[in-house]
Amino acid sequence: MLSILSMFGLFRAAKFWVALVIAAANFIRIYAGIDLGLDEGTASAVIGGIGALLVWLIPNFRSQPQELPTFASPEEAVAAAEAQTGKPHTYTER
Repeated sequence: MLSILSMFGLFRAAKFWVALVIAAANFIRIYAGIDLGLDEGTASAVIGGIGALLVWLIPNFRSQPQELPTFASPEEAVAAAEAQTGKPHTYTER
């Protein structure tokens, strides 16, 4: 789960957190025996519907577009790739 957060950030996963909280609330309701005055199936459907509504209401967050690097020559691109990965790279013309 931490890899998801490192990839997308805390707020990029906002819909995930809402769904997780609703699932936890439903689990706690069942485990603790909290009575909502409804039968088990209807109570689960109501909580699931509330969760779906909250997930729908939360907007999607877009990541900031990253600029792609431009290089003046293939040699410059190879040097940048080697600096980024630490491995030797080659370039051959086709």
